This record gives sequence, C-alpha cells and structure tokens, in this order.
Amino acid sequence: MLWHRMTRDPWWAEEVGRLRREMDRLVEGGARRPFLGFETRLFPLLNVRDTGDSFVVSAEIPGMKADDLEIKVEGETLTLKGERRPEDAVGAEASYHRRERATGTFQRSITLPGKVDPEKVTATYKNGVLMVTLIREKAAIPRQIIIKAE
Repeated sequence: MLWHRMTRDPWWAEEVGRLRREMDRLVEGGARRPFLGFETRLFPLLNVRDTGDSFVVSAEIPGMKADDLEIKVEGETLTLKGERRPEDAVGAEASYHRRERATGTFQRSITLPGKVDPEKVTATYKNGVLMVTLIREKAAIPRQIIIKAE
C-alpha cells in the first residue's frame, strides 16, 4: 500500500529518483562525488590502460606495505583490497591537531573491458603506485583478418 502511494505521489517519485541518481553517481566512479550532501572519495584512485594484448591497472595507494594489499581476479572483475594501519609511533595518548589520513580497510572492484588469463596476472608496488598487468585471453585478443582477393 505504501509503495503504491509513493509511486503516485510526485514528491516521493522525485525523492526516489534523486536518491537513485546519487547512488548511480557513487557507483560509477570518479575522484570525488557528492552523495547525500557529503563528498565521497573513491579509494584507491586508478587508471586502466589497454595495450592491445593486456590491460594495465595503476592504482595510487601511498603509505602502505605490499603485504597489506590483496589482488583478486574473478572472470572480468579485478578486486583490490587492503588495510591501511594507523601509525605505531604514538599510541592511544596521541592528541592530533589535524587528522586527514584515513586508516582501516578498503576494497575496490572494477569490471575489466575484456576477459583476462588469471594465471598470467602480475603486480608490482613501487613509490606508492600499484601496477597490475592482466594479459588478455588468447580468444579475447582482437585479430586482424586478411582478405584474400581472387
């Protein structure tokens, strides 16, 4: 009954539409997006480059150890997962003047533009940038077909 009333009431329809648009913007990605009046930031920021026979994903993940990162490939989905730990130097008595560096776990999944061979995925982490190279499956590599003239 309530849903029926909500779909007929123009105010409810507008609010549900606004909420749906904001959820879509949050899921679509990007560096910063407003969401319900708050600014969100996706982490980690990344680029996906197509080199023809592979995809190269570069992700900015500064201040972490390689042991704190996890990479998983399932089908056409790449998942980056990790945990940014708090600084050990000061302990519980610390009094911060400003604290902007977030700690805790994160996870970001992206759909790759094509199928990859999960056995041939390689990753390097240097200077706060994670580089993941995903080799396309042989069947997914575009191939030029030569036309024979008779």
